[in-house]
Amino acid sequence: MNATSKELIRETIFRVLEDVVPNANTQAIDPNISFHDQLELDSIDFLRLMMSLEKELNVTIFDFDYPKLSTLKGCEHYLSERLTAGV
Repeated sequence: MNATSKELIRETIFRVLEDVVPNANTQAIDPNISFHDQLELDSIDFLRLMMSLEKELNVTIFDFDYPKLSTLKGCEHYLSERLTAGV
C-alpha cells in the first residue's frame, strides 16, 4: 500500500473520529495510546467508530478484531491490511 493510501486511511479515521467525538483534537492523538484513554471514547462511541470506518472504507471489520483497532496505529495497520487484501 502506498503512502497516499495510508494518508487516506489516516484522514478517514480522523474524519470519522471527529464525527463520533466532535470535540476531539485529532492532531494531538498519540498513535500508540488507545482512543479510549485519549478521547474518553466509551464502548458505544467505539462501536460507532468501527461501523463508520466500515462504511467509509467499504471494508469488513470483525468484532473479534476490535481490540486491534483500539489505537490509531492499530487502526491504520489493520485497515491497510484489509484494504490491500480487498475485503
